Amino acid sequence: MSDMTIGKVAEAVGVGVETIRFYERRGLIEQPPRPPAGGYRIYSDETMRRVQFIRRAQELGFSLREIAELLSLRTEHDSDAREVRQRATAKLQDVERRIERLQHIRRGLMTLLDRCPGEGPLRCCSIIDALEHDRVPNGETTQRKEPDMQTVRLTIEGMHCDGCAEIVRHVLEQQAGVKGCSVSHENGEAKVAVDTRQTSGERLAEAVRGAGYSTSLVTEAD
Repeated sequence: MSDMTIGKVAEAVGVGVETIRFYERRGLIEQPPRPPAGGYRIYSDETMRRVQFIRRAQELGFSLREIAELLSLRTEHDSDAREVRQRATAKLQDVERRIERLQHIRRGLMTLLDRCPGEGPLRCCSIIDALEHDRVPNGETTQRKEPDMQTVRLTIEGMHCDGCAEIVRHVLEQQAGVKGCSVSHENGEAKVAVDTRQTSGERLAEAVRGAGYSTSLVTEAD
């Protein structure tokens, strides 16, 4: 391939012109001199190969500082392949730590979503409550602190309007251990995020019955 302008290098590698200029400012590639007679700067095939090297290394998670070190090793004739392997091994360990952290975050988000009723007034939102009171689950450690947090479902008969649903919601919100709830008169159902160390699904059902509605617990089999 013949020598190219910066635009053609960018197109060939699949990056923007500003990306190549950024690499130049960081000292990863050299900016060629401008021709004495004027015109465009001409980039060599070696420069294009360095840009490709940089992009591929970035895709594998290497930082620009680490890439500069790899480029230095690449051009040193007395470098040993063992050095490159050690750097790649260190990067793999770093990636595995990040994956473990992301898995903790994933578990925490799944726990928050499982506890969230999904509807109703914002004051019943268990996600907002967890964020405001520093009770955000973060993997196994936080889950051990609250092992009995569950979502209880109740079928409720006798609700005819949103006003009925508001009454049931108010009754449930007053019960100990309730972190959030949603009630739908259309579906005849309530979902309650509750700490079962403080109360039980049956107690919640009794409270609803005390308000004049017929209710029963929904089990996993249902």
